[in-house]
Amino acid sequence: MQKQSKAAMLEKKAKKQQATREIGICLLLFLLLIAMAYGANNRIEVSEYTYRTNALSVSFNQFRIVQLSDLHSKMFQDQNADLLREVRVLEPDVIVLTGDFVDGATHTNVDNTLIFMQQIREIAPCYYVSGNHEYYLDKAVREGFENRIADYGIQVLNNETVQLASDTGQTLSLIGLDDLSLQANILKTLSDEAPDDFKILLAHEPQYFSDFYADAGVDIVFCGHAHGGQWRIPFLNQGLFAPDQGLFPKFTGGEYQEGDTTMYLNRGLGNSAFPLHLFNHPEITCVTLQTVADSSV
Repeated sequence: MQKQSKAAMLEKKAKKQQATREIGICLLLFLLLIAMAYGANNRIEVSEYTYRTNALSVSFNQFRIVQLSDLHSKMFQDQNADLLREVRVLEPDVIVLTGDFVDGATHTNVDNTLIFMQQIREIAPCYYVSGNHEYYLDKAVREGFENRIADYGIQVLNNETVQLASDTGQTLSLIGLDDLSLQANILKTLSDEAPDDFKILLAHEPQYFSDFYADAGVDIVFCGHAHGGQWRIPFLNQGLFAPDQGLFPKFTGGEYQEGDTTMYLNRGLGNSAFPLHLFNHPEITCVTLQTVADSSV
């Protein structure tokens, strides 16, 4: 009886130790997941690309365009100091802002976004187009926001075209498409009427790239909206889900080509209804134009 009792006690002790180990492993994995999630949502990543073309004047050689998108009212720590520092280091000639800077769904904070807009416009000329979340706001709030950032010196492009000039006065056309007009014929009209042969398009949502943007005859498109597919599958450059594309979306982040048109898709800076990125850091995109005698070089 004593032997059986002792064996039972040893077995009980072993089970207790095993349970303690399992709890410890689960806790460690949980803390590791928290650390990974924090990093994935706060450690900023810079993605740099070179766009080579023989369709631009040599005066645009090394012209740098920085893209930011989908802030969703997020305020990065230290009053956006890390984010602003990363942008300054890139020394942009212009900054393009491709929508959803105010979150219109779960955590609307216009003041956070206005603080950021005041800061970013001090670095380089800024051009902004709306996203779908700006249209979730009351009309008066949205119009008030756009008026405020225009007062800061940020140019709001609602189905408008402006010319960007090089140091020598050569120009290219920058077209800004309002989020309600992504599938409208207005893009083809804007492209046809653009004063320059080389055209860059700002449009918030990427899923119209093949059917609408490329057909309009623009050279470069900057988009956001897809949030990098939210959770990215490591090593596969594939996201799990994107708004308006569903599971395993075609367009999540990076560089895409359709005919003569190149799209740069930014993974965004903040979150909306789904509050967590995984393997998917907040992103700054920087595209450097390189003018060459032969674009195949």
